[in-house]
Amino acid sequence: MDGLVSDVERTAPLSHAQERLWLLQRFNPADTAYNLTRAFRLRGPLDVAALGQALRAVAWRHAILRTRFTEGDGAPIQLIQRAPTLPLVVEEGGDPAARAMAEAARPFDLAAAPPIRATLVRAGPDDHTLILTLHHIVSDAASNPILARDLMTAYQGALADGDEDTARLLPALDLQYADYATAQRGPVAQARIARAVDGAVALLGGLPPALDLPTDRPRPAAWSGRGARHTFDLPFHLLPVIKAVGGAEGCTPFTLVLAAWQAVLSRWGGQRRFAVGVPFGGRREEEAEELIGFFVDTAVFPADIEAGLTGRVLCRRLRDAARALIANGAAPFDQVLARLSPPRDPSRAPLFQTMVNVQMGAPAAVRLAGLAIEAVPVAETTAKVDLALEVTVTADAIRCAIDYATDLFDPATVAAMAGAFGALLAGLLANPDVALDTLPLLDAAGQARELALGRDAVLELAAADDLVARFETQAGQTPGCTALVFEGVPVSYGDLNARANRLARRLVAQGVGPDIVVGVRLPRGPALVVALLAVLKAGGAYLPLDPDQAAVRTDAILAHARPRRVLDEVPDQDGDDSDLGLPVHPRQLAYRLYTSGSTGVPKGVEIDRQAISSLLRAMASPVASGPDDRLLAVTTVGFDIAGLELFLPLTTGGTIVLASRAQTLDPAALHGLIRDQGVTLMQATPATWRMLLDATDSRWPGLRALCGGEALRGDLARRLLDRGVRLWNVYGPTETTVWSAAHVVTAQDGTAPSVGIGGAIANNRLFILDGNLEPVPPGAVGDLWIGGIGLARGYAGQPAVTAAAFAPNPFPKADFPGGGAGDRLYRTGDRARRRPDGAIEFLGRADHQLKVRGFRIEAAEVEGALEAHPQVRQAAVTAHMPADGEAILCAYLVTDGNLPDLRPFLAARLPAYMVPTVYVRLDRLPLNASGKLDRCALPPPDLSVPPPAADALPLTGTAAALAGLWAEVLDQQVASLDADFFLLGGHSLRLVRLQTRIRTAFGREIPLAELFQVSTLGAMAARVDALGAVDEAEDIAFMTKLLDTL
Repeated sequence: MDGLVSDVERTAPLSHAQERLWLLQRFNPADTAYNLTRAFRLRGPLDVAALGQALRAVAWRHAILRTRFTEGDGAPIQLIQRAPTLPLVVEEGGDPAARAMAEAARPFDLAAAPPIRATLVRAGPDDHTLILTLHHIVSDAASNPILARDLMTAYQGALADGDEDTARLLPALDLQYADYATAQRGPVAQARIARAVDGAVALLGGLPPALDLPTDRPRPAAWSGRGARHTFDLPFHLLPVIKAVGGAEGCTPFTLVLAAWQAVLSRWGGQRRFAVGVPFGGRREEEAEELIGFFVDTAVFPADIEAGLTGRVLCRRLRDAARALIANGAAPFDQVLARLSPPRDPSRAPLFQTMVNVQMGAPAAVRLAGLAIEAVPVAETTAKVDLALEVTVTADAIRCAIDYATDLFDPATVAAMAGAFGALLAGLLANPDVALDTLPLLDAAGQARELALGRDAVLELAAADDLVARFETQAGQTPGCTALVFEGVPVSYGDLNARANRLARRLVAQGVGPDIVVGVRLPRGPALVVALLAVLKAGGAYLPLDPDQAAVRTDAILAHARPRRVLDEVPDQDGDDSDLGLPVHPRQLAYRLYTSGSTGVPKGVEIDRQAISSLLRAMASPVASGPDDRLLAVTTVGFDIAGLELFLPLTTGGTIVLASRAQTLDPAALHGLIRDQGVTLMQATPATWRMLLDATDSRWPGLRALCGGEALRGDLARRLLDRGVRLWNVYGPTETTVWSAAHVVTAQDGTAPSVGIGGAIANNRLFILDGNLEPVPPGAVGDLWIGGIGLARGYAGQPAVTAAAFAPNPFPKADFPGGGAGDRLYRTGDRARRRPDGAIEFLGRADHQLKVRGFRIEAAEVEGALEAHPQVRQAAVTAHMPADGEAILCAYLVTDGNLPDLRPFLAARLPAYMVPTVYVRLDRLPLNASGKLDRCALPPPDLSVPPPAADALPLTGTAAALAGLWAEVLDQQVASLDADFFLLGGHSLRLVRLQTRIRTAFGREIPLAELFQVSTLGAMAARVDALGAVDEAEDIAFMTKLLDTL
């Protein structure tokens, strides 16, 4: 209840700035992000009674400190009390810092009492800590010195005369905050505000895209406000440079800080356009300079960091924007928001997700007569946006802090971001005419650390490490052991080696030798392995050709490769079956494998002998491949990872269990091979593993599993671990010889949307670089480059394509194989970042990001959420562009039974913009010949079939009653269950009015946050119904009991 009328001196509307904070608190009453808590240690003889008087005197002078906030006639209002209710609560003992933290974490009920609390913690007779907590709705940074000054004056007055009327300790003000708020609603102010809003919207040039930085955890579906603060200092010698560089362009230090912050975030996330919020003091009238109150308006600055933009040009641009915003006057943020009407997304702040605030001068200090006072730090535990940078310039320091959402970021990531800000700002000041894209994000020490993380162990390779040499050694030592099993028939090492030797001699006689290419077009079986070994033994390079692939593709490959000959069959003939003993050069060509080219013409990747030999050595150790292993080979020979399946067992004394073509497509058959052949090691793509898991509930304890070729999602990793396997996530493009990175998957990985790729395997180096081939800080997005001994020669007959994909290594290390001066790096075209634990996170192809309604979306995250539904077996997500509309998110699903309604399930797990619009059920997802998802083969959704008409029938019951309430609030009739409150012109304040009407009509309180989530009429009606009918007898019993207690 609002209390007796006699308790209220006057009422007033809220200012526009206050209204937004009131709505945010109404949206989440437990939110403490806008609590302002300050603590001061007071040493010396304190007069506690005088301090209490002084606090109340400040509230007498500033009516805003005796104001509470409630709702009246469908709008929020201020209720200014006649007298302060601000007790000074005195507590004995305890930890003052912990007590301050507790106060900061205690929410205010804005309607119950003025949102200000004062606590005094007594540690001793002359040792106290004063804790003041205010809600931002009654104060701002500029209010702090006013509060400190008036508190000091009132305390001195109370000391001088303890009997003085508290209301008279400070002189009365001619203007109160309520007067300012009332004037803001007048016609003159409204006309000015309308012009300011027009200017703010014009400055933005349309709705800015959301800032999508890479996060350490998936973004929750709803914003929690949990946060922390990272503090750091900038070198003080930068201050005169800031003033000099800024002064030359008519820029304040704020402009340079904002420019550097925009540039850092653009580089960090690889995003050119977004927006930054900046709090502007709104004390335009001289009379307001003496008032405590919330006068801050938030201006929105566009960030448009095009390639080649210099620091000087960006500073000029931001200077002009600041001048325009100041000239136009404050534009209420909610009105700017309403004009731009961004998609509703409860997972993040609207319009901007980062803020910048620059303060010149030290924070206000409290001074009380006879006392030594020092500020007590109060740890920040909330966040208003994803990231907020605050810079305070004092007489002797440049203090900085980044408040960040702990749901999204780890401390190490934010610390790296702070370092990047300092490095880029220093670079901008030193070279304002240099492109921002080229300025360093790391200092020299940081670069050295990143480069050191990019390399793994070194394996020295000798002649005996050649693939053929190791196989022949095994054959010589264990000729009777089984080298290969196909369709239940074993082939011994001795027999396999002899057959390969006989064929190799015939190939040599036909002119096969170093760098001579021989096509191998054979079905899966022992002859295939014999042919591959024979070509290598002859010194040649094999060209794998899948006999099941389209003839037109094979013809195109053969036309380009022009092999010396093609082996379509391998008849076993008598002859010399001893080892040939031909000399082998490490750079001799081992195979040429054709991958899809962006132009439609296949590219022939050329891999030399030392590269494949190094891979086999490097992978043998982590997976502990040995003579007792039986590896199930399932991959088509035209996919490079087949080389590991066929040659790793043969070089470590193990056995290849070679699945037939039919078996590779039959999960039941694969499971039978694992069971019947005692398989201990298996490599497959995620699609194959998922197919196998869906077909059987069997466990495979101890099976060592490699998963690669596509991103490994957490749900699949969890399912594999639950079956008892030991799992590695492996990564590598064909151009770097099968695998370049490996990560041992843990149970914790199974909780993430995607599993990291870990670090480089031996003789490989991984670099995450920016567009200038400079290392990026840990946590920042960059391009993944690979160096080391595994790099391909290039693309056969395509020097221009090779030059575009391979670049000279800018970080040569003479002691690293393939990493010295003159060696190269391969541009993978993949985006990646280094996690705080040092592992690398694969972020997808640079050219395959989805973008819908201005939001960048990682398909893997949506697919993972879909596959968490019990009826969904597989999911693929793409962006579909209708001919006459904007992009929509489309989900393709393989489900158990009919397609379920997945929207409510996803809404609880994903931000609204990540929930697909269209759902297509398929019997199976299309795969290419390599077993990877073929996104190009996904059928376009049929948008011509209209969804079931929710408004085909008249509204009844709760929906009909609710539609009437909507009509009152929206000033228009509503006749469809699919009608969306916000699309019909609803906004936050109208939603509050609707909440009030629902409370009156249905007798139930639905939190504002829940109403925000159920924005369609049908969903909102279902939520009302879910609360149940009002129990009239229960209400009567409650009121009777209440009256009995009065």
